[in-house]
Amino acid sequence: MTDVVDRLEVEIEDQNFRFHPKEFPTQEAAMTLPGAKRIGNNVIIERSKPAATLVFEQTGSILVHGLARPEVAKLAVRESLLQLGLPEEGLSMESGSVLARFTSGRAVISSVATTRLSEASINKDIGAVEIAATRFGGVILILPSGKGLAVGMRSRRIAELAIETYLEILEQEGALA
Repeated sequence: MTDVVDRLEVEIEDQNFRFHPKEFPTQEAAMTLPGAKRIGNNVIIERSKPAATLVFEQTGSILVHGLARPEVAKLAVRESLLQLGLPEEGLSMESGSVLARFTSGRAVISSVATTRLSEASINKDIGAVEIAATRFGGVILILPSGKGLAVGMRSRRIAELAIETYLEILEQEGALA
């Protein structure tokens, strides 16, 4: 491992999870839950413990946004199903993309990164190097301070691998200070 990988700190900030209950809750039933609001064709519940948003979709699926751990998301959905008197058995889950925050411990020389790495460009809105990490299914944004975000990867491990790969490339190209 290189020095840059040794210094790397990655935290998953958010991941979406979609749950498919055996018995789908109706929109009318979901509206009986505490804090439920109808927004468009969905019923939305913003929870404080744990802090998350549950979206009861018209299809009967329940989308959970704002949590990084699947087991916590599942507990929030199970609690809602039990409040509705629906069985929690047979609950299946799909994981969506992750939002990972990282610190490389090294500053990034933006001009060198964008010159030597074809996938890199400057995101002028936030002043970061934006790397189109297409082989990993997402985007990596690195601020000049070495802090950044990985967006769109399907799992924590893929996000970590993408960040490690591109930081090693940037180090080899002399874009890290």
